Amino acid sequence: MEFTSAEQDAIAAHASTLSLSLDEYVRRTAAERALNWQRERDAFHALAQRRGRTVEEVVRHGSLTDNNL
Repeated sequence: MEFTSAEQDAIAAHASTLSLSLDEYVRRTAAERALNWQRERDAFHALAQRRGRTVEEVVRHGSLTDNNL
């Protein structure tokens, strides 16, 4: 994976602020994003299931708001 100079500078600055090595910063950031994505995906599947629909049906109908909360 290659980063632009601006990306490298931003990553290095943030990692330094957090007192993390670049490798640890990238590992933690990637893991956090992946776990957030999984939680969002699971929540979306649960929303569709509560509505008795598939995810594809919810997306097709543009029904992304859960008014039952």
